[in-house]
Amino acid sequence: MEMSTFDDKTYEKLVKRFPLRPIRSDEQNFQAAEICDSLTDKLDRLSAAESDYLEVLADLIIKYEARFDEELSEMTPRQLIQYFIAQDGLAQKDLVPEFGSASRVSEFLKGDRRLSLEQAKRLSDRFRVNISALIDSF
Repeated sequence: MEMSTFDDKTYEKLVKRFPLRPIRSDEQNFQAAEICDSLTDKLDRLSAAESDYLEVLADLIIKYEARFDEELSEMTPRQLIQYFIAQDGLAQKDLVPEFGSASRVSEFLKGDRRLSLEQAKRLSDRFRVNISALIDSF
């Protein structure tokens, strides 16, 4: 990627739009992610200022989201799915495509059934988590 000379005005405009400070809320993280997305859409045409800003903003997003990785890694597969259901405002019926039937969703959430490998794969795709987080250790 070839970069042009650094443009202070472009950088200042970006910093005014979203200051490069630690992200402390989901709302700030969402705003930062939107800016990141808009910049990555033109990744091959970024100025040096935009590229530097994107690099630092991405680091801030990663740092904020890493807090949740640690919390989520300590959850069992059942707790993790219950967390996603609560976060996304889902009902059990919304997970039927991943489980295959309403009774399987219910049995899993009650603790009467473990996830099959196929269910874990579909859930990891839906919630964008590593499949290993959804596999019970025996």
